[in-house]
Amino acid sequence: MLNRWMKRLVSFLVEGALLAGVGLAVGLSESASAAPNPPQQPEAQKLSNAQLVQGLRVLRATKALLEGADHDYGGHRVDAIKAIGAAHHQLRLALESQQKGKKPGAPGAKGGKSGKKGGTEPEPQPISDAQLADAIGTLQQTVAFLKKADHDYGGHRVQAIKDLGVAIEQLQTALKFVKKSGK
Repeated sequence: MLNRWMKRLVSFLVEGALLAGVGLAVGLSESASAAPNPPQQPEAQKLSNAQLVQGLRVLRATKALLEGADHDYGGHRVDAIKAIGAAHHQLRLALESQQKGKKPGAPGAKGGKSGKKGGTEPEPQPISDAQLADAIGTLQQTVAFLKKADHDYGGHRVQAIKDLGVAIEQLQTALKFVKKSGK
């Protein structure tokens, strides 16, 4: 049984490294834009599209991370997964609106079941808690990244940011639920 937990922990750490790389990319983007410079023209559509494609990748990884956390959290983890799915859908619509019927470069992944896996013991609570906390930071960075894409996309980008706000709130509530319930 210890071996199974070690495998889950290694998997969690690998996913964390992937998400940390995205965080580094966002940080580099923010530091480059923080330098004082004269008023700029709107960024190229291609750059905004690339930001949305990167957002899709991060959301897919974050959703998979949260689906692997198998504690209930009073239903808030599942609600956050749904909100991330809604944001993912909005970003796909945003890209499709720009590509006039072409498929976007980052197709969405179908989510698997979330929650406890049949016939196995749940992972330790601290591992699930760490997965949720990590996802909050990643989603906050993703929101900041998506806000930099200054094209409208028919309102889909803004709606995706709102959906991510809901996901962040649900994850924060989930972690408070654990502390309150003493699980």
